[in-house]
Amino acid sequence: MKKQIKAIFFDIDGTLRDFQTGRIPDSAKEALLEARKAGLLLFIATGRHKLEIEEEALLEGISFDGYVTLNGQYCYCGDRVIYDLPIDPGEVQRTLTLLEEEPFPCMFMEADCMYINMVNHVVEKVQQDIGTRVPQILNVERARNQRIYQIIPYVPFDMEQKLKKHLLSCEFIRWHDEMGCDVIPAGGSKWKGIIKMAEHYGFAAHEMAAIGDGKNDISMLTGAGLGIAMGNASDAVKDAAGYVTDSIEADGLRKAVFHILDYNSLGGMIHE
Repeated sequence: MKKQIKAIFFDIDGTLRDFQTGRIPDSAKEALLEARKAGLLLFIATGRHKLEIEEEALLEGISFDGYVTLNGQYCYCGDRVIYDLPIDPGEVQRTLTLLEEEPFPCMFMEADCMYINMVNHVVEKVQQDIGTRVPQILNVERARNQRIYQIIPYVPFDMEQKLKKHLLSCEFIRWHDEMGCDVIPAGGSKWKGIIKMAEHYGFAAHEMAAIGDGKNDISMLTGAGLGIAMGNASDAVKDAAGYVTDSIEADGLRKAVFHILDYNSLGGMIHE
């Protein structure tokens, strides 16, 4: 039986939002409208925190049917939390101990709050590179008594390897070549969050498409019925996708969406 795509999951940075301009291209906005007209559900799947999305207007007022945030660890629709997976409290404690022994910039993300222990030129540069504000400084000791969904150490690769030896029940996702990675619970991923969202809405994996450009998108590109990599993605991400579109600045998001619409108009390519 032929199947069609019913839902699309979009990464934000480098996929919907151009790093260079800090904006969503007009062509991408038009494509989202066309997807809506065709009856598709539209979702966000990002490593970002919901406060970044809302306070910095990363989506420029465009509404989506659901949000898979913090690399799949916190997923919601409106005010309803569909799924959440915090980091083991023991791993949070170990991170705080490491910060006491050898201080480095480190951000902690709760459901409704995100904060960092210190800000230096490294943090400022990294945040500038991704086109977003520097996080607020708070006493990170509060993390001992909170549900922490993601930790972001601003460290080079060698320090990341050292942290891995201490945080054994966590996974590391590097998103900045020089000084930034995400730490999430072992077994967590965008794909796991997407599956929970799909269960909530009642569609299957082969009925969804996913579009992304980063290493943290690989799980959803390989899991979805139709995985699409942006032209500005790395070779590893492109290899994980079933289709590669153009780069974001060359209207790649628009072309990706219309590839999905064409896919559906032809009756789909997935058989059961």
